Amino acid sequence: MNQQQRLQKAVDNEPVPRDLEARVRTRLGRSPRRGTSGWGRLASSIALLVFMLGGTQYYVVTKTRELLRVGLDDHVHCAIEGEYPRQTSKAAGIEALGPYSPMLQPVLDQLAGDSLVSAHRCTVNGRDYVHMILRRNNMLISVIMTRREKADAFPRAIGMRTFEASGIPVHGGDMSGYAVAGFEAGNYLGYVVSGLPGQQNDQLAGRVAPVIRRYTGA
Repeated sequence: MNQQQRLQKAVDNEPVPRDLEARVRTRLGRSPRRGTSGWGRLASSIALLVFMLGGTQYYVVTKTRELLRVGLDDHVHCAIEGEYPRQTSKAAGIEALGPYSPMLQPVLDQLAGDSLVSAHRCTVNGRDYVHMILRRNNMLISVIMTRREKADAFPRAIGMRTFEASGIPVHGGDMSGYAVAGFEAGNYLGYVVSGLPGQQNDQLAGRVAPVIRRYTGA
């Protein structure tokens, strides 16, 4: 197991300490011990800075992966486990999407050449989703939306796959053998999830993100 894999395993299994900020502020508020040399104080300050930066990066990675998993869970449940409704026409998908149906064709236009498998609304782990599934050869691609909850905001990731598409930050990662890309669209989170290489999946998300943001009124 390499260093990156060990980091990812630690991030998946360990929550960020809630009192991290308080501990750092407490240490910052302490006066240096009497007799401590200037070099000693400098070394202590550098160590504290490294600690703070490490804690911040730990939070960023954890939060980003937590939000990416929201999209992954729906993809696995519906597309991979086959829980999506079997539809024989695009008209059936339009009817199933209800008020979200106007965005179906614009999304399909961004994935030209991929065939529509299902367009539906579903609930996974108590969360409601709008889900469009497309097929590319033998692989399924999910385009997903879900309403944002109170703490659903992607942090600015450092050292992760992050780029902007039409001014929209897109955050990408590889999880459980799938490429997941997520972004914010007003009161919604949007996702593209597939078995494509990460960069290709990110590119699809970059094309879809402006469409979803436009139709969510963001």
